[in-house]
Amino acid sequence: MGKWLRRGLIGAGALVAGLALLLVATIAVAGLLYRDPARAPTPAGLPRGGSSYLTMPDRTRIAVTVWLPADLQRGQRVPALIKGTPYWRGGGLTFLGKALTELGVPILQDEPDIGMLGRRGYAVVTVDTRGTGASFGHQAVLLDEPEVDDFGEIIDWAARQPWSNGRVGAYGFSYRGMLAVSMAALGRPALKAIAPSFDFTSLYDTTYPGGVFSETFLRKWGAQTGLLNRGEPPCPGLCRWLVAGPKPVDDDRGGALLRAAIAEHARNYDVFACARRTPHRDDVVCTSGKTLDQVSEFARRAAVERSGVPMYVVAGWFDATSPAEALQRTSGFSNPQQVVVGAISHGGFMSTDPFAAPGAGADPSYASQVGAMADFFDAYLKADRRPPPTSVRYQVLNGGGWRTSPGWPPPGTVARRFFADAGAKLSAEAPSGDGADTYQVDFSASSGPLSRYQSPVDLSQTAYPDRAAADRKLLTYTSAPLSDDLTIAGDPVADLTLASSRPDGAVIVYLEDVLPNGRVVYLGEGVLRLADRKLATTPVGADPLHSHLTADAAPMTPGRAEPIRIALSPIAAVVRKGERLRIAIAGADSGNLERIPAAGPETFEINRGRATPSFIELPTLPTLPTR
Repeated sequence: MGKWLRRGLIGAGALVAGLALLLVATIAVAGLLYRDPARAPTPAGLPRGGSSYLTMPDRTRIAVTVWLPADLQRGQRVPALIKGTPYWRGGGLTFLGKALTELGVPILQDEPDIGMLGRRGYAVVTVDTRGTGASFGHQAVLLDEPEVDDFGEIIDWAARQPWSNGRVGAYGFSYRGMLAVSMAALGRPALKAIAPSFDFTSLYDTTYPGGVFSETFLRKWGAQTGLLNRGEPPCPGLCRWLVAGPKPVDDDRGGALLRAAIAEHARNYDVFACARRTPHRDDVVCTSGKTLDQVSEFARRAAVERSGVPMYVVAGWFDATSPAEALQRTSGFSNPQQVVVGAISHGGFMSTDPFAAPGAGADPSYASQVGAMADFFDAYLKADRRPPPTSVRYQVLNGGGWRTSPGWPPPGTVARRFFADAGAKLSAEAPSGDGADTYQVDFSASSGPLSRYQSPVDLSQTAYPDRAAADRKLLTYTSAPLSDDLTIAGDPVADLTLASSRPDGAVIVYLEDVLPNGRVVYLGEGVLRLADRKLATTPVGADPLHSHLTADAAPMTPGRAEPIRIALSPIAAVVRKGERLRIAIAGADSGNLERIPAAGPETFEINRGRATPSFIELPTLPTLPTR
């Protein structure tokens, strides 16, 4: 019996070894047979995704890939859409990655929008920005003149190509969207329309919301950027066995040019370290000679307005400072704009609606977002239509549906104040007596690991679960159950009469909806560094109240109460009959924002008297618009 068992085990082992050898051989053969699908020819005889270097006037070589429609016919002319990125225009595969791709395992695919737009008849030109991917050069700071000026050359080049109809658009989300707006400032006649989505008009406000350093986001994004600039995939585990680095251009067979380009990236600025040294709007970013504002969209506003190019914009209610900046741009820039704002993640891939059922899909879906963008481009790149007036289509959370407005805030809003009152109450009536509440700042308080502040680097993961437990670490004021539905649509503002035990600190005001079952739903928030409390006459960026300039910064006098105004993130939501409004006040957001002060305790005193009230002012709609 033992002899037959041993023979059986030996046979089984030989079978396993044989299968393993067969698998290795299959992978080896597949790797050798691999042919890059991007080089497959279209009916026009051109590769679908051919890549090459374009040489700029200063002799810097910039890597581009042209993704033609798969069915492009000989003699056919199509519009070009440019998407610039610092995140690699494509990834190069390892031998194992190539083998598995050849065997039908989807290791690395085109970004989904490229195929969708190709099927709509567009050529998509993806570009590694200067100092990133396979492009040469370096970055002294993001989005400075050398990087942006490259795209003027690329726009002209795209318009001259034999497959081009001479009309060019630019699009993309986040950094790519900021590049699209910057391209509009270059005054190139071929650029007819842009679609910047989930972008940021003020880089200072993204880095320092309310003047408080977005520490976790910048640390993550800085680490990711460092890996990318070194040619390393910013992903763990098996990914590094499959992705070799940025994709070289077609003629760089041995990768020598790619290695030379990556060597030049070593001169790129340190994202986290340099951002950490710019606590004020007028601080210069390391050796760049530029402030964050000077390389932002707002710095190029006059040139963008002169271009007159229409914009199509998508933003998410809980995507860092992006919705505030996108909506402010509707009145800050004269360009015709079609803006869509809903509870969707950075990039538009998933729902962030705190009222939706778990697993609910994005509304609108990602495919619908790309389709609507293509419809927008059709009007200006395949035709020559006159753009309609600016409009904002926005989602009203908690079952309020979608509404359209000619601007932001929607016309007809009425300001309603809710006051902090005795007994932790939030009252629609001004206080009749005097009083104050003391709050010992709990520096462990947090809005969670999936907060709006991390959305630009974590993409689809933004989420705000029940905040009932989080609120137990905060100072809260809660209304009685509402007797009627209340529709909020606009930019709330909190006015606090506040004293601090320390000369500086961070004050965060959350706006929440307390459901009848006790669940606490996040609606928005505002944050302000106390040293930046001075009101400004001409502020710029996501904070419409404060300048965040060095000259306006001043320490608090410990123990002395002062009026503090804090702008909250824009929102549209219905607080239903029977639900309760809440404001929750914090002095820290651990795991998201910089701690101020860096060490030691801090105490806030919130006054709620007749002469020194504390309240939140909500923009409300008496009735929902009918359109």
